[in-house]
Amino acid sequence: MNASTLKTALLSAVSLSLSACAGGVFNGPDDGLTIAETHPISVDSQVMTLTINGDVSTSDLSNMDKARLKAFANAYLTNGHGPLTVTAPSGAGNDRNDHEAAADIRKALNETGVPWSAIHGATYRTGEASNDEIILSFTRYVATPSECGVWSGLKSAEYRNLRSPNMGCATMNNYAAMIADPHDLIAPSQTAPVDGEFAARAVELYRAGEMTASQVDQNINAETSQ
Repeated sequence: MNASTLKTALLSAVSLSLSACAGGVFNGPDDGLTIAETHPISVDSQVMTLTINGDVSTSDLSNMDKARLKAFANAYLTNGHGPLTVTAPSGAGNDRNDHEAAADIRKALNETGVPWSAIHGATYRTGEASNDEIILSFTRYVATPSECGVWSGLKSAEYRNLRSPNMGCATMNNYAAMIADPHDLIAPSQTAPVDGEFAARAVELYRAGEMTASQVDQNINAETSQ
């Protein structure tokens, strides 16, 4: 084989190797996504409702209704957003009784801890004389994770030294189930104002030589380490 033939063979081999590399599979932009982007959590609003039947034969709420109101108010205080609306019927012939029942409900909600400013009133039109239902409602947010169990493309991921399509999916599902208020994934919660009385009490304890909360924590940590 002369030099010209050898040179031609080498050039052919190089071009074949380059074409093979050009036709190979490379990691793309999708392979650089984070776990949160690969397994996103969707946050949707949901309207929670509670229906209480107005009873014209009594001027007070039953113990069962009070218990239901307390549970509903606690749910609102935990993860409710916007107003808590009390909607009473209108046009059924018992408007006065229904409005008094709605007022009792608003009072019971306030006694449970819902601020007056958060309780809104509304009415809905009804033509049925027997319809005395009072509807309570508020908006909360629900976190829904993506489904796990993607088994296609595992061999390709192993060959290209990529993570499994299922990696991090269980973590994101647990995260969505454990978060107290899914609205925090949309926007952070508002910071509560500083409790001046609590801060002043700590200073007074320190000046009086009494044990403060920080000293109690230090003692607990010391006992735990021993």
